[in-house]
Amino acid sequence: MRTLRIIFVTLLAGAAKLAIGQDNSAPAPAPAPVPQYTATEEKPYSGFFNLGFGITQPTGVFGRETGTSYNGYALSGGSFSFSAGLPIAHSNFGVALMYNYSSNLFDVNDYVNNIQMGDASTNYAPVLQDAYDENFFLAGLYATIPVNPFAIDFRLMGGPAVCDLPEVVYSAEATSPTATQNFVWHIAGSTSTSFATDAGITIRYKVGLFSLLGGIDYLWTDPMVSTTERYTDQYGNVTYSHVGGSSPISFLNYSLGFGFQFW
Repeated sequence: MRTLRIIFVTLLAGAAKLAIGQDNSAPAPAPAPVPQYTATEEKPYSGFFNLGFGITQPTGVFGRETGTSYNGYALSGGSFSFSAGLPIAHSNFGVALMYNYSSNLFDVNDYVNNIQMGDASTNYAPVLQDAYDENFFLAGLYATIPVNPFAIDFRLMGGPAVCDLPEVVYSAEATSPTATQNFVWHIAGSTSTSFATDAGITIRYKVGLFSLLGGIDYLWTDPMVSTTERYTDQYGNVTYSHVGGSSPISFLNYSLGFGFQFW
């Protein structure tokens, strides 16, 4: 009888152990957290550096080709720019910075032709070809609209501009048989600083951390002219006169280039 009890207890213990081993009620392990950005996804807003090269098209008074005033007569030119966008709190708004250098030849031929039209009895001729050289140091705000793989940047900036205004030299044939030289007019070049503004848009095509870009900017500044015109007559006598006033500079800058993004 005792032996039967031992066998019965042993069978009950084995059955209980088997039941416990087959129990699937234990909670499943928690799933691994999903990363915020996958390997093929980039953060929506990032800072950037851009390098651009372009052409400039003078507008308004800067590109006028009439009259005999010193300002105007700017031709299409070239430009170089370095810009950056620094996002605020990882948003699509931020601080925009830009340095732009542009150069526009002074159309001395048209300038002298207009003087010639006012004095048909004298033969005038250009002597020196010079240029407007503009250096813009700008800061402001930008906003980006992401349309992957593109980013469209709008910006509005202001800051100082340092402008080298052109030297102008032209001459006219002497009219006296006793003359010692031709008539010469020489307007000295000058440098002026003034406040400048810029409004622009850039479209960036993103390839990883790099981007190809195209943009357009409208730049404006109004430096003051303060220089001297030296007139030498056909006998070598020299007289001086002051040349002053404002010389508005404005142009559209079309640029292509490349950039680099950073988080």
